[in-house]
Amino acid sequence: MIHLSLCLETVFPEKSFADRIRLAADAGYKAVEFWDPSDKDLAQLSAVAAACAVRFSACTLNEPRNFQLDRSSEPVMANVRRSIDMAGSIGCTTMIGLSSDIGSRSDTQKNILVENLKRAADLLVHADMTLVLEPLNSFVDHKGYYLDSSATAFEIVKCVNCPNIKVLYDIYHMQIMEGNIIANMTNNLEWIGHVHTAGVPGRHEPIDNEINYPYVLKKIDTQGYKGFVGLEYWPTIDHKQSIADCLAYLSV
Repeated sequence: MIHLSLCLETVFPEKSFADRIRLAADAGYKAVEFWDPSDKDLAQLSAVAAACAVRFSACTLNEPRNFQLDRSSEPVMANVRRSIDMAGSIGCTTMIGLSSDIGSRSDTQKNILVENLKRAADLLVHADMTLVLEPLNSFVDHKGYYLDSSATAFEIVKCVNCPNIKVLYDIYHMQIMEGNIIANMTNNLEWIGHVHTAGVPGRHEPIDNEINYPYVLKKIDTQGYKGFVGLEYWPTIDHKQSIADCLAYLSV
């Protein structure tokens, strides 16, 4: 059974994050996720989530754009330690990390990512937490972003070879970059720690778009994917109706 999670960043922009958790719970979601923990009242969000019987499936590393994983190792490792403490305080065991934009020869950035993730591995194992590296599309939303290939991301985590370091496979981003979604996912399921969804094109509801999401999710479910599938999209209709429709449509 696929476990769905709602990204709070893109829904109910007029509401506080505490209220967004309550609205997600009212719609039937059992898990939520968010981006940068540094600008959140984590103690408050943890209390609200507990009262609503909702868990946190994922959050980004602290200030993920300021501490991309292919930067100098000392500040990156210090930020991983801070992030583990922050995510751990709310019971969130999966953190999302990014690369920076292309700044050198691509093999150099890949090597830095591998080395920094190897340094982070012991910290993550000790904390029993997972760090997922996210490829993004560089055609539409993140021009210049280095890690825009799932093949490269899988190469990196395989080189690190730690079960606590995996890939965040964002179906929206990878459909734009490379397609071949089902094969790329099912051939690498052991290296995927989290999944994101949104409609292509537009990054709106994952309904009535060029990806048959129920079919894709059923395929990875039958192949043994046990992680969360996050809905990270911008609604085009009333947000309450939108998140309810998406939950019903994607539940497989």
